Amino acid sequence: MEKRIDRLHAPGLVDLHFDLLMDLYEKRDRPNVLAAEFLPEFEAGNMGVVGAAIYIEDRYLPEMALRVALDQLARLYTEVATSDRFAICRSSQEISLAREAGKIALLITMEGVEPIGVDLNLLRVFFELGVRVIGLTHVRRNAAGSGGVFAASGSSLDGLTSFGRELVRECEALGILLDLAHINPAGFEEIFACTKKPLIVSHSNARRYHDVERNMSDEQIRMVGERRGVIGINAVLVSPRQDEATIDRYVDHIEHVADLIGVDCVGIGFDFFEFIYRQWPESAQQELAAKLTRPHFISDLANHSHARNLTRKLIERGFSDEQIAKILYGNWMRIFQEWL
Repeated sequence: MEKRIDRLHAPGLVDLHFDLLMDLYEKRDRPNVLAAEFLPEFEAGNMGVVGAAIYIEDRYLPEMALRVALDQLARLYTEVATSDRFAICRSSQEISLAREAGKIALLITMEGVEPIGVDLNLLRVFFELGVRVIGLTHVRRNAAGSGGVFAASGSSLDGLTSFGRELVRECEALGILLDLAHINPAGFEEIFACTKKPLIVSHSNARRYHDVERNMSDEQIRMVGERRGVIGINAVLVSPRQDEATIDRYVDHIEHVADLIGVDCVGIGFDFFEFIYRQWPESAQQELAAKLTRPHFISDLANHSHARNLTRKLIERGFSDEQIAKILYGNWMRIFQEWL
């Protein structure tokens, strides 16, 4: 079994959503955080590509959104410059070259366009700085649209704003992957209506097992499949119950999406968040529960070093090596080749 996992992991896994940059920013007075705190887990899980997300917490909005986003990027570039194990990549070719050199490729993503405000010119600035994946919203509303709520209903019925539609068109023109994670159902449909390329959902799950609008209905899953997009399965929102937050339930989400639209459209978007959550005081954890939801973490799939546990479970559940390879990295790599 372990040799089989070694073989499957050899090309390097792709996780398209990780809140790396907000943590680097909060620890900006410490040197070598990336190598000291994250590299060991990345190596243990055989990570090949990590989507490093720009995310701006509510406490920095609105005045400091742009500044904090730029500072997050500055910290990433500084940290990568001090290590020979990472490469910030802007194209599928750069990702391939980084992997050939034995480096972990970092693909910069943006979760919520608050740093751009209403200035479309800033999209080009972030593109030049390396941003290659953008999700328009988090849960809150911004200048582009509204996020889906952590409940079975109650999201805004409005679609994208006029600025949001302009932003979507410009992303497609520049070659920035459009990420539908977090967008509300009306915005989800509108993005499909005004685009043509495959669309992705970097980190989301099926409402069948966790019925909140933050997750995806079967109809939404089928829409992504019709475009040959990819849905990254999320390790936090697998169940509304802690006792059901297990790797088996995580794989249930994979199976459900694969049954609906095929294994070619399933990937990983772990969204490992417990390491940040545990740093917060109890008051902040309670605020998150009241405002959004109480996260239910999977004990043996809580960080990147646990990735082998997922692969082992996929094998036990009867997935073939070819199918597992597509889920772990192949499907995302196809998307990169088509977009970047």
